[in-house]
Amino acid sequence: MNKDRFYELLDTMKILHDAKRHDYGNEDVLANFKLSELAGIPAWKGCVVRMGDKFSRIMGFAKKGKLEVKDESIKDTLMDMATYSLIGIILLEEENKGEKDYEKFH
Repeated sequence: MNKDRFYELLDTMKILHDAKRHDYGNEDVLANFKLSELAGIPAWKGCVVRMGDKFSRIMGFAKKGKLEVKDESIKDTLMDMATYSLIGIILLEEENKGEKDYEKFH
């Protein structure tokens, strides 16, 4: 694995995340994900649902060789999934009052 490329992609994730956060115009970067709580669904589970949507897009592309969303590339979708994974961890930690011992999350 090219370690430099890995860290370059992490930097790109930060830039994209900040740009998208700016688009939503909310200081709380997790607010969009916390909306699921209005329906009684923990925010981290709502985040997982969004990841599922992204995965569905990738699978559609893998099967059809065609993107269903014209303004989002496969790379964009994968970046979003990686970012959602980190957001999901943060939301899970928040639900568990900052607990970072992931063995307890079973």
